[in-house]
Amino acid sequence: MRAEIVISDISNPQELASCLSPEVTEDLAKTSMEVDIGIDSLKIKIAAEDVSSLRAALNSYLRWLRIATETNNIIGGFDDE
Repeated sequence: MRAEIVISDISNPQELASCLSPEVTEDLAKTSMEVDIGIDSLKIKIAAEDVSSLRAALNSYLRWLRIATETNNIIGGFDDE
């Protein structure tokens, strides 16, 4: 089973990907994950052995993405250095 999350029209996908890097390096049980960084997009590919593992992984990555973007909005942006 496979799923993809695509976030498009973002100014700095590399920064968003770096926020996810701790989670990317530690695979969830029965799943694997890959991140593709585009010019203005980020694609997360998730593969899982079964539906429940895929669902759990999707929920986790969507939650981490939401937390990263909400934090970004509070502190002023991925582009600020």
